Parts: sequence; structure tokens; C-alpha cells
Amino acid sequence: MTRTPLARLLARAYAIARSAAHRGVALDEVLQQADERRAARRRFLQQGALAASALAVGACTPLPQRREGGDPVVVIGAGIAGLSAAWQLRRAHRDVRVFEAQNRVGGRIYSLRDHFADQQVCELGGELIDSGHERMHRLVAELGLHLDDLIGTETPGLSDSWYFGGAARSEHEILQAFVPVAAAIARDQAVIGDGEIDSSSSAAIRSLDRLSLRDWFAQNGADGWLGELLDVAYTTEMGLECAEQSALNLLTFIEPDTEKFKLFGDSDERYHVTGGNDRVTTALGEKLGTAVETGCVLEALRQSATGRYTLSLRRGNASFEVQATQVILAIPFTTLREVKLDLDLPAPKREAIARLRYGTNAKLMIGYERRVWREGPRSNGSLMCDLGPQTTWETSRRQAGAAGILTNFTGGQHGVDIGSGTPKQQADQATAQLEAAFPGLLASRGTAREARFHWPSFRWTQGSYACFAPGDWTTIREHIAPNSGNLYFAGEHCSPDNQGFMEGGLESGEAVAAQILGRQNAAAMPLRRRLLGVA
Repeated sequence: MTRTPLARLLARAYAIARSAAHRGVALDEVLQQADERRAARRRFLQQGALAASALAVGACTPLPQRREGGDPVVVIGAGIAGLSAAWQLRRAHRDVRVFEAQNRVGGRIYSLRDHFADQQVCELGGELIDSGHERMHRLVAELGLHLDDLIGTETPGLSDSWYFGGAARSEHEILQAFVPVAAAIARDQAVIGDGEIDSSSSAAIRSLDRLSLRDWFAQNGADGWLGELLDVAYTTEMGLECAEQSALNLLTFIEPDTEKFKLFGDSDERYHVTGGNDRVTTALGEKLGTAVETGCVLEALRQSATGRYTLSLRRGNASFEVQATQVILAIPFTTLREVKLDLDLPAPKREAIARLRYGTNAKLMIGYERRVWREGPRSNGSLMCDLGPQTTWETSRRQAGAAGILTNFTGGQHGVDIGSGTPKQQADQATAQLEAAFPGLLASRGTAREARFHWPSFRWTQGSYACFAPGDWTTIREHIAPNSGNLYFAGEHCSPDNQGFMEGGLESGEAVAAQILGRQNAAAMPLRRRLLGVA
């Protein structure tokens, strides 16, 4: 699963190159077959979108009565991980209390309304939902919300754009250039094998883990404009400069099984919640009602000799304490590092909390009076380039009006730098740089507005999403998610397969709730057996 069009192209390029090598046929032949399958897939999605529009979405299950007695489970953080954990527990008749430092729920899911022309909505945080994100699809339907299909209903003839080395690059050109890199990836994936990567992995895997992604590129001939393309792809996709990432971020990202190449990377068409993604978290917050308390900052957490937890919180100038038997920490490790922890945590867990890196992705949404990229360039707004802005896509897809919004998604040092100056200064600068790829863009800027959200400097995240640095896969990765007694951890960083996605936060929240309920049920089993007269 990918966040950017360029990363999706690289996954597809690898699939095509390896399929050609595996079958012993020319790359052009495989590419033609891939294009035919993509067209068929697109027609299928268009038909499916029409059929889906006729279906009513189910209503959310009514809130069950809370179970009387016993400590409530205390949840710190009201992003999608904390809210989903609390909701699942409440549905199972468990009392919950959710504390959130901000004065809103949603965490890194944050929609901006009533700002751009034509009432268009943009996403300051998580924006796109993959077609394989089953939990998000289920939750959206359960809450009575709807999804916009941004790909299956795209205007025919519009395509992604690539601009590297001073020239527009065709997809075919990129695929051809990527063939040697694909062979190097396959070589190292054979070393990695199919097993779990952790501290018991082989010396060869540990060596690959310690190698930076930029060094891996240099050692495997990824230079020139292709090297720039790969650098932009992984800087924006993972969030940190390639020199600060483990090579395993690349080698584990691309599917090595040639039997799974049949769709050639087209299994990730994207969706967006109609009206804004934070309608999901807002709805969950409303379902939980007064169980959610905002503006409450966790300052300390200690554990008594009996195992009970005391949480020290601050609301404004007032401090208060909460007692709990079970606690879920659904906040990024960046902010957890600021909490005074006086409890018996295993050393590997403490190391994971202290070391885990977060990307420096930032988002700059730029308004235009018309969608000029759809005119002369015949682009869908998705541009990957070495011009400075790195990556753009059109956020105004499926939204009414003639005006348009391009989202400029950046990572690495540029993600940090885009926080300087005013949003308008950054938007005008990016527009001037993008003029080479989208002629007429400067003229279409007019008096349109802009918006910026700088996740690297935002107080309650201090980064975008988790990113593994050299050495992290074989040291701290396995210690991020596991609970420590009755202290549980949730958030996208705790998801092994959906890290960095809304789906990952949702997955981790539901998993922690299931774990708590499973332990509760296991503890109750002996009593049930006695009541039933069963040994």
C-alpha cells in the first residue's frame, strides 16, 4: 500500500519488470498486457461505482448500555486509534474514559471546510483510503457515511505526470529505466526471505537493515534522473530523507511474489469520505459522548505495587489525577516521550519509545481559479518532480465548482522547510516552480486561497507518521506494539502492515480492544464453568 502516486508507479514498475524476467518475455509485451488489464480494471470500477451509488449504507449500531461497576478503561488520545478502541470496548459494555490534549477529536485526521472556493473541502492530515483498507470501508458504512471514488470515476484521458532531469518522463521511460533496480531488489529480497524480520534475523538481513536507503541506491546504480525519482518517491512516501531511512523500507515495500503480479499494482485505487474524512472521527466522538474529555494533557503515569495506574493530567491551569486498572496509550511516541513514566516498562519497550523516528511530511494546499492542469497538460494533478514541490495531487477531484486545489505533499528536509514564511509565500513559490510542468498555473492562481499544516512542528504530533531508520527493523520494531501488563499501545505506529495510514490507526485500536476483551473473557471463564457445573 502506498501514499503517493510515484510510490505506486514504482511498485507497478517492479511488478512488470519481474514478471517479464520470470516469464522470459519482452518488457514492452508485459507493459501492453498491464495497460490492457488496467483499462479493464478501470471499467470494472466505473461500473461498480454506479452500482454502489444505488445502495443504502447501513446505520451505526445503537450504543449499548454500559456495564455497571469496575474501573473504566482509560484511553489517552482521541485520534482514530483511541476512538475506535473506546468504541469497541463500549459496544462490549465496558466503561471507558477518553482524554485528548487538543480541543477537538480526530488526531491526524483533520478536514478543512469553508475556506476554499465553491465550498471545496481539503484534508490537513490523512486524505486517501485504499480500496484494500477493509476496516475503514466497514467503519464508514457503519457510521452511515459515504465514500467518493476518486479513480474509478476519473475523467478519461487524464494521467499522472513525471518531471525529472529537466524533462517530462513517460511512464514507459520510467519502467524501462527501473529494470536494473528491480533486479537488485529481487536479489536482496531473496536474502530476506518470507520470515518475520526481528532481532533474531540473519546477519545478512541485519546488514541490509543498517544500510541507509540512499547508500543502497548508490550501490545499485540508481543515479541520474532515476536516482532523483527514487529519492523523491521514498522521501515523500516514508517521510524522512533517504539517508535517514533503512534500506528495508524499500525491500519490504514491494511484493516479491510474481504470482501476485496479475493486477500489476492496480489494487490500490483510492477513496475519500464525502464531506471530509474527519466526519468518521467526529461521529465516533459523538457516539462516545461525555466519555471523551478534550483539552486534557497527560503529564505523568505511575504504577503502584498492586499494579494500578495513576494518571496525572492537566486541563488548562488545573491538574487532576485518574485511577485505572487498564490504560491505552493511543498517542505518538514523540509526545509520549514528554510524559513522565514511573512504571516497570521492559527495557526494549523504553528503547522503542525513545528511538522511533517520525517523518517530516507537511501539506500545503494551493487554490486555483481553474484546474489548468486538466487543460493543456491533460494531467489529473498528480505530479512527481525534482522541481522543489516533490509531489502534488488534486484534492478537488469529485468536488463541485470550476476552482481547483492542488495538495503539495512534502517530506524530508523540504517538509521541514515548507513551514517557514507564510502559507501564501510558500504557495506562490511552489506555483512558480510548478509552472514548468503545468503551463498557465501562475495565471490561474489569481486571488485563490491556500492552507498549510506543518506536522513536523505541530505540538501534539511533532511529525507525520512512523518511519524506520537504519537498524530499526531488527532492533526496536518488534517492541513497538506489544502491551506491558495492563498498559496497551495503539496508533498507526503499532500497525505492522498499515503503518502511516488511517487504516493502521483503526486496526491497532480495534486490536487493543479485542485484546482487553479477550483477557476479560478468559478471566471470567473459570467462574462460568463453576456456575455451569463444569470442571
